[in-house]
Amino acid sequence: MITISVDDQVNVAEEIARIMKEIDPDGIHESFSDVKKALSTIKLRQPDVAWLDIEMPGMSGLEMAMEVKKASPATNIIFVTGHEEFAYQSFQLHASGFILKPATKEALARELQNLRTPVQKRMTGLIRIQCFGNFEVFDKDDQPINFKRSRSKEVLAYMVDRRGAMCTSGELCGILFEDREDANALKKQLRVFMSSLRDDLKKHNAESALVKGWNAYGIDCSAVDCDYYDYLKGESYAVNSFLGEYMLQYPWADMTLGELLEKPDAL
Repeated sequence: MITISVDDQVNVAEEIARIMKEIDPDGIHESFSDVKKALSTIKLRQPDVAWLDIEMPGMSGLEMAMEVKKASPATNIIFVTGHEEFAYQSFQLHASGFILKPATKEALARELQNLRTPVQKRMTGLIRIQCFGNFEVFDKDDQPINFKRSRSKEVLAYMVDRRGAMCTSGELCGILFEDREDANALKKQLRVFMSSLRDDLKKHNAESALVKGWNAYGIDCSAVDCDYYDYLKGESYAVNSFLGEYMLQYPWADMTLGELLEKPDAL
């Protein structure tokens, strides 16, 4: 998460940033006492949340909020003030929230749980993988990756399902070809699919997400962003996006779907 706190009292803005680092250690949390510098950073970073003091010299927080909406429409604006009478004005601006000074960890956490615009997970991997619904793969620019061979895409899906475990050639052939028995011919065909898969990912600078072992293949889980993996970690966006569908185009995925549906927080 990226957040920016703005207050003409430097210590107040810094305290909010400090609390946010406790709440979200992996995020980026900056503080400003200069409105112009804050607006420049907001245009650049497109933060998830802007904590704005209402009473500031030169430009009030209410005026700044209108500039933030122009510069970064998806940013949640939460006003921070010592005066309750500003609450009505803040709601007129369709702010996400309103807290009274002094800001506390409990108050900040409460507002973060009720954001007007939900925070989207920012991409950190080489590719983004969608398992819920149909299996799809996206590049760094969030554009769909097209696979030359549908079987190559299925191999990738199976390796993602295995969550980093190395898959032998025999195992992959069993998934792709089911009851066919010509082992040597099937393994040769698998090598064609794997080569094609590597070429497809290489076009998007993501071939290093594949792991090659002795007669086995896998996926580097740390190199991908995946809703299935995030669901298992309990990340709220992934939990909310699971609607009882998992890799719909692949019958072998039904076993994992059954496991997901048995989880207490499913649906």
